[in-house]
Amino acid sequence: MHFVNHSSTTESLSTVNPKVALIAEGGGQRGIFTAGVLDAWLDGGFDPFDLFIGTSAGSQNLSSFLSRQKGYAKRLIRGLSRHKRFYRLGRGLVGGNVVDLDWYFEQTRQGMFKLDLNAAAASLGNRQLLITATNASDRKGYFLSPNSKNQWRELLKASSALPFLYKQGVKLTPWLDDNASNNGASNHSAALTADISGDFYLDGGLAAPLPVREAYRRGARKIVLIRTVSEDFQAQSAWVHKLKSWICVSGFCPKTIDYLVQHEQAYQDELDFIANPPEDVEIVQIFAAENLQSKLLGSTDADLRHDYHAGIAAGQFF
Repeated sequence: MHFVNHSSTTESLSTVNPKVALIAEGGGQRGIFTAGVLDAWLDGGFDPFDLFIGTSAGSQNLSSFLSRQKGYAKRLIRGLSRHKRFYRLGRGLVGGNVVDLDWYFEQTRQGMFKLDLNAAAASLGNRQLLITATNASDRKGYFLSPNSKNQWRELLKASSALPFLYKQGVKLTPWLDDNASNNGASNHSAALTADISGDFYLDGGLAAPLPVREAYRRGARKIVLIRTVSEDFQAQSAWVHKLKSWICVSGFCPKTIDYLVQHEQAYQDELDFIANPPEDVEIVQIFAAENLQSKLLGSTDADLRHDYHAGIAAGQFF
């Protein structure tokens, strides 16, 4: 198994100075692998990136990296995401949220779990951070840049709001982002202006699980992608579509199935792009040397510690 996988390298990359992008995949508690990679880079003072794009847990990891708080994301995952207040299946049976994202992100304002967004904004500087979120109305992916600490947290929450675990999604309020514009593509780069504000937003992984094409569209010609799955992972579109056909045969098709199908298709589209990239781009994927032991939710602390150290090793190897 390899820590690093190069999809493409061309001669032209040595003669130009292309934009360098860092993309962090989601994956819930499996994001502790990404936390390890980024902590290794903080130790080494490594941050050559012009563009950051984070999906779900990946957006939290990138925010922690930008804040220069080594160990913060690990502490968040091992502490808050395993707390009995955060994840409780029984709440879903009585109409509540299975995961309490409101409580979770409130903890990031103070104490040992405080996320230093002032430091993050300072280290970001003139570079760009995009946080992905899926509009619950049109089901399209949006790439949004925060303009304040409160907006930053709300975007992190929206990007992490898995449907039916955090049922309604996050209602975002308008702000203007001069650097973002809606380009009419299937995934939109947009300021949260009056035309799309007031909607509810869900996990960015539903519509933009591996936003490599978006990074390329924005001018990135060297793209580093931190994955939270094994190197040989492929989207399982076949079984998802079969499940949909079985469940929806009666005419009743729950939104959960539609979201699964959408996620699988979006994932496969990005894998196809990675497998056959344009000639002028280099894509480097970072994987764990062995399969990760942690899960989306419900991981043991031992599994999380194992995967964090796997991330440290991968980050140092890179």
